[in-house]
Amino acid sequence: KRVQKLVLVDKQWAMCGAQPSQHHINWDHIYGEIPGPVACDDDDGEGKTEAMKPSYFDSWPIPLQTSKQDLKNAQNRREMKKRLFESAQGPVLLLAVHLCGTLSLKAVDLFNDNKRISFFALKPCCLPPMLHVTRNEVFQIGTHSFPATDVCASGTFRNSKWKGPPRSHLKARFNSWSDHLYQGVEEGDAGTTQKQKQEFEIQTKGGFQNVFIFAERDSKSTENTFPLINVE
Repeated sequence: KRVQKLVLVDKQWAMCGAQPSQHHINWDHIYGEIPGPVACDDDDGEGKTEAMKPSYFDSWPIPLQTSKQDLKNAQNRREMKKRLFESAQGPVLLLAVHLCGTLSLKAVDLFNDNKRISFFALKPCCLPPMLHVTRNEVFQIGTHSFPATDVCASGTFRNSKWKGPPRSHLKARFNSWSDHLYQGVEEGDAGTTQKQKQEFEIQTKGGFQNVFIFAERDSKSTENTFPLINVE
């Protein structure tokens, strides 16, 4: 078995086939030309050769593709279900890394709503902003709901510098946020979905966002990934 492709999803990608602007994520490492000597085709019989500019896209052992999607947009999530998940030729692994604020809620929704996703890994990032408290919102993921007052906090990074209360003061809220996200992952009929919440110490210099959430349904299709996660 092999991985067919990796699809990198973010709303800051340019549209497929478009020329990226300054506000887009730079994708030169995916579609750009590899620097170095230019390879040439064989002689065409008339003493001419054609320059071949190798690209990163052709060099990756597993194809990398970008997809401009906004997870907060319901229509975009429906399109992802149709074009990415339901059309997949094998099991789908959803890796949601460093999702800011309420994007983590949408990632859990994607896993709950798409049974073709066999494995899910979520690394929550920053907490939802206080705007949701001002609106008296109650978050809902799966059958689990909780008030925004449990998890929202002020503060943000600006120019790589933290602006807000001491980060250590937010650890309890982040742990509550992670607990709620974990509870929102649905276990399926008769517990067909296994899930785990684990802490790996990655942030050590004032950071506290070291919680990872994993879920797996139909372990046969992913050859039971959980034992691999537990390896130190």
